[in-house]
Amino acid sequence: MSAAEVPADVDRLLRVAAGRYELLGVRSLSRTGRPAVWEVVGADGNRLFAKRHRNPLMHERETAAYRLLAPALGGGRAPSLLAEDARALLVITSALSGTPVAGTDLTVAEEREVYRQAGQLAAVVHAQPTAGAPVGESLPWAHERSRALTRAHDARLPAEDIAVLAEATRHEPPRTALAYCHGDFGPRNWIVRRDGARLTLGVIDFERSHVEAPARRDLMRLTLQLTPRRPDLRAAFTAGYGRELTRDERAACRAWAAIDCPAALRWALDHHHDEEILGYARTVLALLREPNPFA
Repeated sequence: MSAAEVPADVDRLLRVAAGRYELLGVRSLSRTGRPAVWEVVGADGNRLFAKRHRNPLMHERETAAYRLLAPALGGGRAPSLLAEDARALLVITSALSGTPVAGTDLTVAEEREVYRQAGQLAAVVHAQPTAGAPVGESLPWAHERSRALTRAHDARLPAEDIAVLAEATRHEPPRTALAYCHGDFGPRNWIVRRDGARLTLGVIDFERSHVEAPARRDLMRLTLQLTPRRPDLRAAFTAGYGRELTRDERAACRAWAAIDCPAALRWALDHHHDEEILGYARTVLALLREPNPFA
C-alpha cells in the first residue's frame, strides 16, 4: 500500500500532523481485515502512527489517556497525541523508539529491570486523578459470573475446568479502591529502548484505559498471568510499584482472573489460536487448582 492508498480521512489527518509523509506499512488489521494502524515517517524523519478505533468508547478512552495519563509518565515513556478526529475515530500519535518487550530477547537481569520499571509506570498511572476519566463497566457479581461461565461453555472448556472457574467465582471478591488504570498492561504494550547498558521502558495503547480497581486487570495480569512462575519478576514489579499487594487485592486478582479466563480463551481462539493469550488462560486455570488462595 502506498501513501496514495491510505484512506482519505487518514491521509487528511496525517497531513495535519506531519505535512508530507511516507507510508512505512500497515501494522494492525481490524476484525474485518481492514487496516487499523498505519506507520508513517514524516518529512522531518520522525515516525508517526495513525490508528482507527473500533468504536467511540475506545476512542474516548485513548484520547482521554493522552491528555490525563501520558504526560505524567514523562518524556519517552508514552506516545504523544498529535491529532485526532472523533467522527472518524482516528488518532495520530508519535512513535516510541524501541521494541515491544514481548518480542525482545532479554537477559534475566534485563527482564527484572523491565518489570521493575513496569511497576514504576503502573504506580504513576494508578496515582493519577480520576476526575474527567472514563469509568469502567460495573456489573453485579452474579452477572459477571454468569457471563464468564457462559463463555467457558462457548469456548468448549472441559467440565472439570468449568467447575474450577465456578468454584473460584462462587463468592464476590473484596472491594478495593478505584484508580485510573491502563487496562491492557503487559509486554505487548511495553516498549523497551536500549541506550548502551541502560534500559528505558515505555507504554503504548491506551484504548482500554479507564477508572476501575487495579486488581480487576492491571494487577491481576501481573500477578496471575505474567509472573506466577517467576517470583523474581513479581518481586521486581512490586519493588517498582512501591508496595506489596494487600490480602484483599490478591484475593480480588484471583477472582477476576477466573472471570477473565474464558474471555481470554475466546479471544485467542478467534485470533488464530494466539499462543500468548492461550498461555495466560492455561496458567490461570492451573493456578486456580492450587490450594493457596493467593498464589
